[in-house]
Amino acid sequence: MSQSRFTGGLLAALVLAGAGAASGRSALFVAAVIPLVFVLYGALSVPRADDGVHVTRDLSTESPLPGDRVAVELTVENVGGSALPDVRVADGVPGDLRVVDGSPDAALALPADGTATVEYTIVADRGQFPFDSPTVRVRGASATNARTVDAPVDGTDELNCQVSVADVPLRRQTTAHAGTLPTDSGGPGIEFHSTREYQRGDPASRINWRRYAKTGELSTVNYRERRAAAVVLAVDARDASDATAHTGTPSGASLSAYAAARAVEPLETAGHRVGLAVFGIDDPVTGGTDPAWVPPGTGDAHHARIATVLDAAVEDGADDSEPTTEEAEPEQGEKQVATADGGSWLGAGDDARIDRFAERVQPGTQVVVCSPALDEFPVALTRRLAADGHHVTAVSPDVTATDTPGRTLAATDRALSLSDLRAAGAHVVDWSPDEPLASAVARATTTIRGGQR
Repeated sequence: MSQSRFTGGLLAALVLAGAGAASGRSALFVAAVIPLVFVLYGALSVPRADDGVHVTRDLSTESPLPGDRVAVELTVENVGGSALPDVRVADGVPGDLRVVDGSPDAALALPADGTATVEYTIVADRGQFPFDSPTVRVRGASATNARTVDAPVDGTDELNCQVSVADVPLRRQTTAHAGTLPTDSGGPGIEFHSTREYQRGDPASRINWRRYAKTGELSTVNYRERRAAAVVLAVDARDASDATAHTGTPSGASLSAYAAARAVEPLETAGHRVGLAVFGIDDPVTGGTDPAWVPPGTGDAHHARIATVLDAAVEDGADDSEPTTEEAEPEQGEKQVATADGGSWLGAGDDARIDRFAERVQPGTQVVVCSPALDEFPVALTRRLAADGHHVTAVSPDVTATDTPGRTLAATDRALSLSDLRAAGAHVVDWSPDEPLASAVARATTTIRGGQR
């Protein structure tokens, strides 16, 4: 109750009581006493200024991956000396994050020194998201008055969703440079490969002295050579891939860019030469035509250029509205282009994008295609690369759902695309954003090593 309302109510009750006393009419006096008691009780039940409420916010993880679910626990404590029968709490959830379970709002009753917990779950997206302070309103026992409490907040005040690193299962297609990828050829190294007859000039450290001691014959040990690979990360950030399973979750184009970004550092650390292509945007550094292109290379300047192009891919997708997979439709004016098998279709310009990219990729280069596989584009790209002799690994974030007929159809189309990718020779990492990308990669790597695709 505000001060003016309280003063007005009290004045009216007093005037009515005074009129009853002056007139000698007991009924009028009794009628005035009842609201007077109610007004006074409301005034006495107003929470005191020293009735403090303290809030602590904890996250299940402060640095999740895009698409991860993050549990938020808000602990509300009554640090005052009296009970608070009605406390309303609304946490300051960042506006760009979606609450998928529970509610950040709650109505609580807190005894003196009592605590209560509010729990809800949000979906992480790329970037830094500061939480606002929670809004806390405390009502008195009469439920007719309330005040907003300045509640101090401890614990976590920001969700930091950055891209970290993970290993991508590379194929044995390498360059002549030394590196960490094992090959099928023998030479200097540390892992035994084979033996051969001694040749003049072979180093003494590679002579099989044990065999010489037994037979008197000189032979040379070959070890499995480890070489570096040239790898191009191909990100599908086209409009057709900029779709989500539900509003407020990362899009397929954004998750594809995240997957590529996570692969850059471990590949560079292992000595591989890393390149990047982003389909759907022009090159933000050189102004080159779609796809944006960074040829394989090494060094700090090269790494910075890759980061610039990946950031442009994510920002471009964030600037556009993100339809769900049920709502995504071909752009107006798109033409349909049949692929080689006659059973799939490409949007206008997709075949030209593939041609430009294929002409830039040098022989012996591996390609990691990062795409949600919502249409036939990644399949057509993989077939072209395989025909040119390139080994392909496909990392596909799943942004489909099955809660409506339209979304179920989109999920079925994606499943068919993944099957076509495997048939085209690609090793497929089928990644659901509900699990860590590292787990999906590990599962795919185990499948690959088991002789399956």
